[in-house]
Amino acid sequence: MFAMALGLQAGSIQLTGVGYGRPDVQMVIANGPTQSEYGTEIFVTRDGSSYLAYCVDLFTTIGFNTYQNSTGSPDTYLNGGRAAWLLETYSGLVRSNDDAAALQVALWDVVHDGGDGLGTGVIRLGTSETALGVAANSLVASSLGRSSMNAAILYNFDYGMGQQRQTLISYALAPPPTGVETPEPATMLLIGAGLAGVFAISRRGSGTRS
Repeated sequence: MFAMALGLQAGSIQLTGVGYGRPDVQMVIANGPTQSEYGTEIFVTRDGSSYLAYCVDLFTTIGFNTYQNSTGSPDTYLNGGRAAWLLETYSGLVRSNDDAAALQVALWDVVHDGGDGLGTGVIRLGTSETALGVAANSLVASSLGRSSMNAAILYNFDYGMGQQRQTLISYALAPPPTGVETPEPATMLLIGAGLAGVFAISRRGSGTRS
């Protein structure tokens, strides 16, 4: 596994809950059928401290459990620097379910499709997600040519099994940025209510990231 070969910092994380987001984001993955995906903020604890994270690996699963973990810098993950910039710039501006969902799908598009927009490529939004697509595409466009090291990539595995589980990106695990200008995302949506009753976070697809 790439993360382990780099000799990254080892530890464990526990998923403790979710924040703003949607459990029913309609997506088309690898030209498959339209399916519902969780697009949410994810709360984790590591070494006794709590952090905010988002998913970057769409093709594996993770739930409320404790996982072995190796932590790497953004440059250990494909397009991780650009994803880190998005997280650093916009995670603190999330104020609704649709804000969080837009940031999540923008992160997926950047890491899996190189930021080609949510209307084309391997990662696409369903046809019913017009408003979400406008917001997410605005975030993707704003990240063009941007990069940051102010985030941490969390590579997660099942205890005792060595099976890869969903990879996350966390801004709070990294040192705070200095002198970063934080633009207001003009199209981030300001509607929605709190997400409740979510007991597991699932990403379904045809395989795992290599």
